[in-house]
Amino acid sequence: MEFLLLGSLTARRAGTPLELGGPRQRAVLTMLLLHANQAVSVAQLTEAVWDSPPVSPESNLRTYVAGLRKVLGERLITRPGHGYQLVVEPGELDLDEFDSLVRQGEEALEEGDVEAAVELFARALAKWQGVPTAELSAGPLLRAEFTRLQERRLTAVERYARAALELGRFDDVIDRLRQETAQHPLREELWAQLMLALDRSGRRGEALEAYATARKHVVEQVGVEPGARLRQLQQVILESRVPSPAALNAHRQLPMDIAEFTGREAELRKLCEPGPQTTVVISAIEGMAGVGKTKLAVRAAHRLVQRYPDVQLWADLHGFDADELPADPAAVLESFLRLLGVPGGQIPESLEARAALYRDRLAGKRALVLLDNAAGEDQVRPLLPGSASCLVLITSRRTLLRLDGVKSLSLDVFTPGEAVALLARIAGSDRIDADREAAHRVAELCGHLPIAVALAAKRLARRPQWTVRDLVVQLERGGGPGARGVFDLSYQALPDNQRRLFRLLGLHPGEDVTAESAAALAGLTAYETEDLLETLLDEHLLQQHTPGRYRLHDLLRAYAVEQVMATEPPPARDLARRRVLDWYLHTSWHNVRQLNPQRKLEIGTADPAVHPRTFADRDAALLWCDTERANLVAAVRDAAEHDLPEHCWSLAQCLWDFFNLRKHWADWIDTHGIALAAARSVGDRSAEGRMLITLGIGLREIRRHEESVECYRQALAIFRATGDKARLEPTLNNLGIAYMAQGRVDEALSCYEQSAEIARELGNLHSEAVTLNNIGLMHADAGRYDAALATYLRALEIREEIKDPYSEAILLNNIGEVYRGLADFPQAVSYVERALETFRAIGDLYGQAEALDNLGLALDGLGDRRGAEKCWLESATLFEELGEPRADEVRGRL
Repeated sequence: MEFLLLGSLTARRAGTPLELGGPRQRAVLTMLLLHANQAVSVAQLTEAVWDSPPVSPESNLRTYVAGLRKVLGERLITRPGHGYQLVVEPGELDLDEFDSLVRQGEEALEEGDVEAAVELFARALAKWQGVPTAELSAGPLLRAEFTRLQERRLTAVERYARAALELGRFDDVIDRLRQETAQHPLREELWAQLMLALDRSGRRGEALEAYATARKHVVEQVGVEPGARLRQLQQVILESRVPSPAALNAHRQLPMDIAEFTGREAELRKLCEPGPQTTVVISAIEGMAGVGKTKLAVRAAHRLVQRYPDVQLWADLHGFDADELPADPAAVLESFLRLLGVPGGQIPESLEARAALYRDRLAGKRALVLLDNAAGEDQVRPLLPGSASCLVLITSRRTLLRLDGVKSLSLDVFTPGEAVALLARIAGSDRIDADREAAHRVAELCGHLPIAVALAAKRLARRPQWTVRDLVVQLERGGGPGARGVFDLSYQALPDNQRRLFRLLGLHPGEDVTAESAAALAGLTAYETEDLLETLLDEHLLQQHTPGRYRLHDLLRAYAVEQVMATEPPPARDLARRRVLDWYLHTSWHNVRQLNPQRKLEIGTADPAVHPRTFADRDAALLWCDTERANLVAAVRDAAEHDLPEHCWSLAQCLWDFFNLRKHWADWIDTHGIALAAARSVGDRSAEGRMLITLGIGLREIRRHEESVECYRQALAIFRATGDKARLEPTLNNLGIAYMAQGRVDEALSCYEQSAEIARELGNLHSEAVTLNNIGLMHADAGRYDAALATYLRALEIREEIKDPYSEAILLNNIGEVYRGLADFPQAVSYVERALETFRAIGDLYGQAEALDNLGLALDGLGDRRGAEKCWLESATLFEELGEPRADEVRGRL
């Protein structure tokens, strides 16, 4: 048999096409093929075939299944109580072949074989001729499946383009991406790859023209400017520089402006008037909730960008969020410093040191800093730049009297004229002018509060048959004057499914939601949920600072929480919360598979309604973590607060690799401390021990060595008591590292040797190699090069049996250092060159910089001074790009 899904739906037996029936029967077959060798329920098939199902869809489905059995025979199996299953053998389904080729391409990239990867991605994409949407009856679930298929194809296109660019195959990439951007004009990553291909092939003008075309599509269809990556890539091309990750760092963070901003002209003029040239300009917008402080600040910031073009930073300080503590200024500074190009490992621990580095990075720059929802002066003060070239805009519900040099602007509700002008802007001036008296009554019933006026106007705009007087009647009937009455009117007018999603959003952890996380919360598909979110956005019940991410205004969040507590029974609330935490947990588990394939994490099963995200590569995984970091931390807290301890510690351990890579020390310590308490609260000794290990590593990284050692000792006691040797081994290894940091060499060696012995006993080659590497480092630090070399070479034998290029590259570089210590410079060069080749293949810039420095020292020992200086120059350049102080040390060798 042969089944073709990626084009016109086809089934062949021995090359002969089979008759597959009408549109709905073909839809059933498509759904079964998409879930080949799995049971598909009647409910799923119903949602796949019909938008509005018949009274008894089961009868229709039995007819379609019978029709398919006539051509497919015993392959179509009935699973009593579970639905139907189609048996597909390996190699029969083109979608399986597509997925297999993509996986092989990704593996080739991991092994550094870019040419093979390009070939595999191209073969995978050649399988794709489209999806059979035109020839079958597709219901909402099947349309959602097609959307996911298209996403998989586009991800493969992007991976192909990146790899082909690396090989210099610009023409192939350009031809394919011109077709893809024509079909998917809002897919910004495709435009970015096209711009890179054109620029690198010497067609700079066409690259800039591609940006202009992409911008036109985004502005016309979405109403916002392109994202930071496209804008900054355009700037890189204009300046004729080769882009690098450092060059494309985002430090222009203003939220998008809104088209329907109305009034506040006097306030805008005051905010935008030039300030003194001798000190930082600080303007504070103060006023009650919902009065429009943030919208005014964002509008002013966009007007001022040309005056402050170098840097624009923004942070929500959550000063008045009922569900979240005010933002820690140290955490905000960490975020700002990362955006300004400081690597996580170089960010100081103390608030004072971070503030000093922040002021240094902004010194002399024309920078604009927008601090939204400030709790008070103490929260804001560390976030103020020191240079007179900077401007700070602050919004707060409080008067910031103790902030030196601040210009305060008190914002009241709209004047009647401004409120009516906003009504006209949203609902249309003709309708408002037809009954100005009624319009003023609407404004009065809204308390002239901007958020309430905007909601009322949106309601009128969506009902063209209403007069303004009709709206007055609805408001007077709906619950009284002010924002609460308007909220009630807007909420009660929504269809049931929109009302349900809105109130459930009050349970979502963190600052904002995506269609995927909201879908998990509501038990819907992402396709359905995105439509609902966009409708709530149209109704002004949601805000959107970033395309694809939605958030509730503080007042509306409180209202949503009130509604969900009043409407949804506790079991329904618990189920929704569990689903969204399942989504974050299982998506994070898929994330770990990209960030650290060697880690084997076991987590519980997810709710069947939850569809976690998967990731094509390491870059995609890291990007998701960077974007969702605040929500992920909030999810750990939420799980602990709502008696879901297993979700709490499982999510914390899934986040460990990300926190380690990005050096988010505070989040690391915070989440693992919460998870440790959750494990202890239910007496789960194994989870308690695991959390003690990872918490101990975090404490060690920030040099709290005594606390780190105590964590490991407690973990040792647990694992010895439970007889868990698999956990005992890494605990001993980490305790050895902590002892080494304290100079307790003999105790460290004892721990390492015990750890290695257990690893050998368990047959855990990876762990044994890690521990042997640590023993080798200890010998090398003490100048015992022969002992170090013997240990390293044993570890290398093990490394060659298991696939872990990162660890192998570190080991090769260490062996090269030992050979330098033994004055065997030819061998040193040989091993370090192998390390450098591997670091380059996996894209590890820090590893490359270290290996180049080491290689330079080895070449210098051979008498090749020119070769050594070339290595040192490249090493210093990489260290500088990474913000590493070691750059000065390496440049000192030149």
